[in-house]
Amino acid sequence: MPFARVNAARLYYEQHGSGRDLVFLHGAGGNHLSWWQQVAAFSERYRCTTFDARGWGRSQGDMAVGRWALGTDFVALLDHLGIESAHIVAQSMGGRAVAGLARLAPRKARSLVLCGTTAGATDDRIREIQDELRDERGGEGLREHALAPGFEEEEPGLALLYRQINALNPPRPRGILGRPPPTYRGSTHEMIAGLGVPVLYIAGEHDLITSPEMIRRARSLVPGAHFHEMRGAGHSCYFERAGEWNQVVGDFLAGVDG
Repeated sequence: MPFARVNAARLYYEQHGSGRDLVFLHGAGGNHLSWWQQVAAFSERYRCTTFDARGWGRSQGDMAVGRWALGTDFVALLDHLGIESAHIVAQSMGGRAVAGLARLAPRKARSLVLCGTTAGATDDRIREIQDELRDERGGEGLREHALAPGFEEEEPGLALLYRQINALNPPRPRGILGRPPPTYRGSTHEMIAGLGVPVLYIAGEHDLITSPEMIRRARSLVPGAHFHEMRGAGHSCYFERAGEWNQVVGDFLAGVDG
């Protein structure tokens, strides 16, 4: 099985297909398996790389290093695999790795697809929206809102598979993915814009974790960025509405490469 030893971690990864590099970054509720519907669709045209972040799936490593390891591990893995430039697709937590890439190795990004994440592009209005969404969730955990309302009844098999993939992740330290302290006022939007690559933001209509309003606001901070709202989908729209998601992302990538 392919493992890469980087930054004192042991990262599990898979590569499928051939062509330009396309790398998928999973969210907190997933792992490399989450992208099964995308790998099947995109590996005909791209070399698709999926991997487990440290502490997720089959990857191992000290979690005390904190959230910054998402970015440093990602860059180190790209170096290990000899990937000089790639289309980057990030879901939710994966946006933190994108922020690290923008800071540490900006030339490795050929394009960005940011799904259910601002990738750190934020302002005071986005922080207000985060507080409003937290109140709307009524104290429930994020896991309970990973899928759109009604999706489990509509697609019980897919919903079960989503939960099973999530259940493969080992426990992680509490609070490792929490929001920055209230005094923090930093934003990555200038770094993302400074990459000079096409950016597509995607949000699910019923997302109560990163709502369409939040993602539109983040998009407005990055000049030239695109936005697509997935009707009927929740936070995990890449999983819930894979056909539409794959079409939207495929068209975007074709435009970049064409």
